[in-house]
Amino acid sequence: MLRSLLFAIPFALAVGSQALSAPLVWGGPAIEFSKAGFADPTLAENQDRLTDSIWITRSNTRGLFNAASEGSQGPTSPAGTLWAVGTTADLPSLEFKTWLELIEPGSAINGPPNSVGLDFVVQLVDEQIYLDLRFTSWGEGSSSGGGFSYVRSTAAIPEPATGSIALVALLAISARRGRPTRQL
Repeated sequence: MLRSLLFAIPFALAVGSQALSAPLVWGGPAIEFSKAGFADPTLAENQDRLTDSIWITRSNTRGLFNAASEGSQGPTSPAGTLWAVGTTADLPSLEFKTWLELIEPGSAINGPPNSVGLDFVVQLVDEQIYLDLRFTSWGEGSSSGGGFSYVRSTAAIPEPATGSIALVALLAISARRGRPTRQL
């Protein structure tokens, strides 16, 4: 039994560590997020809290920012994210930039209002998470109050890690081998 355990533990750790370091694509059900014009961006209901450190919102004017770490839009906002035009199906070929670099006037998109209806992939940099997002509205000008909305993918229900399954199976086999068999 000890010999089986000595094999099983490194095997499970090797398989599990590969799964942990690989990028995670959120392919769960789509949800819609919407911030109404003039809604307070400091309130949780006006932030799309993707993770503990990424809370997407917008002030009454200007662009997106991460309310978990920023008070307003800056040159690299939303902090902790990178963006690309496309879908997660095209992930290997996408070129990621800051949101502002991607949509600013003079870029191919030429301003946030022109992003409505386009497919984006958002990378949550620290978490190595990728998700699909499509803007469905973007309030333009100060009279819009910074309203915007989008549809995005969510985390899928996690499946048991391959390494965990292998470890449990090997432990079960080892435990069974160690039991005395009953003679009839």
